[in-house]
Amino acid sequence: MGGSWRVTAWGVRGSYPVPEAAFLDYGGNTSCFSVDCGTALAVFDAGSGLAGLGEWMVRPDGPRRADIFLSHLHLDHVQGLVSFRPLFFPSREIHLYGRPGLRAALDKLLSPPWWPVGLGDFPAEVHIHELGPGGMASLPSGASAEAIEGRHPNGCLYYRLEGGGRRMVYALDCEPDGETAQRLADFAQGADLLVWDANFVEADFKPGWGHSTWRQGAEIAQAAGVKRVLMAHYAADHNDAFLRAQEALAWEADPNIYFAKEGMVMEL
Repeated sequence: MGGSWRVTAWGVRGSYPVPEAAFLDYGGNTSCFSVDCGTALAVFDAGSGLAGLGEWMVRPDGPRRADIFLSHLHLDHVQGLVSFRPLFFPSREIHLYGRPGLRAALDKLLSPPWWPVGLGDFPAEVHIHELGPGGMASLPSGASAEAIEGRHPNGCLYYRLEGGGRRMVYALDCEPDGETAQRLADFAQGADLLVWDANFVEADFKPGWGHSTWRQGAEIAQAAGVKRVLMAHYAADHNDAFLRAQEALAWEADPNIYFAKEGMVMEL
């Protein structure tokens, strides 16, 4: 599995999309990131940003398969499934991964009266995989993804993707207490990239909501020896001006902290 991995941000928001002028720089779509591993495409979450990824996938030279790892089933992390064009192409193969109960939940979500078509109606080849904490999945490239249980209302999974000497951890929708922070630091040990939940700053932090601040992510990354941190899942009222100011503060603290923008590509 040679060559670099390409991590692309397709959706960087939490809660709901914000298609407004003051949010265009960082982007207004909800959570979706892809990792092009050369011969495999791993996707993390299926927020409204998944639509853009789908448009790229259905190009003549687009990938035929996508492995989509869902952190949880809150609407901002699955709403992109209804507009994911590869599902309408019989030549495409889509693998969906998530917590136990995933199939039943998706059968409810993608069905009348919520949506006119269900998973069984799509021409694409669709596979559902249910993972518990400690569950693992293998990609065609030889990379593997492992899940651990997170700390978020109604439950959540965080994923570690690794292969070919590379390691990336995806941990959105996380409110780390002492035990969770230690588990995450162990899970992310030596990672090339940590994608982190920067929904709050200290001034607006809401205990019990299941989200974090960029400073908490920076602390975990430092404890784990992570090379780079990519902040995401911005609150819907944190506009471009606010995020630029926070990013400047983060760079002062650690030049290896980045704030995700839609369309941004990082190579690992």
